[in-house]
Amino acid sequence: MAERLGYTYLDTGAMYRASGLLVSRAGLAYKDGRELADLISSHSIDVREGVTLLDGEDVSTLIRSPEMSEAASMVSSFGPVRREMVRLQRRIAARRDTVAEGRDMGTVVFPEADLKVFVTADVVQRGLRRLGQEGRERVEERLPEVVAALLRRDRRDRERADSPLRRAPDAWFLDTTSMSVREQVGRVVELYRRCGGGGA
Repeated sequence: MAERLGYTYLDTGAMYRASGLLVSRAGLAYKDGRELADLISSHSIDVREGVTLLDGEDVSTLIRSPEMSEAASMVSSFGPVRREMVRLQRRIAARRDTVAEGRDMGTVVFPEADLKVFVTADVVQRGLRRLGQEGRERVEERLPEVVAALLRRDRRDRERADSPLRRAPDAWFLDTTSMSVREQVGRVVELYRRCGGGGA
């Protein structure tokens, strides 16, 4: 979609996964948010054209494991970490027009965005998509485990004190449960045009 609009795609979830990988490599416990934020600020996390870089290393594949998904959810629950990541995300987006994906994009990171879309889907469908992204086998066997992990993450994100998961008042609601990727992109581009966006 970002390419279709001529924008840069910013996957903020990948940035949190990279921070989780960083914490894991450093051997730190998920206890002191300030300590974790200081660690993140002393390293480089960037996303460029779909590639996630940690201190210049391409970690795009490493961060797509279930373990890194859980690590991202844990590290993102700390206020100091979220504030550090918001600073990084705004700095990246300041360089160019951006399509940003993340759980607090419309409420905290980019509250003045031209278009906000709150995207959701049935949790079972989300689990199937996650397994597809990971290229995992034994889908039926692993699906309950993945769905349970998604529900834990959703609850953690909704209940955190800093930047809780919620829909911005001016965000469009998009249920993608029965939509293909092409249909999702088409709908968001349509909304963009409706809001006055050009091109595409």
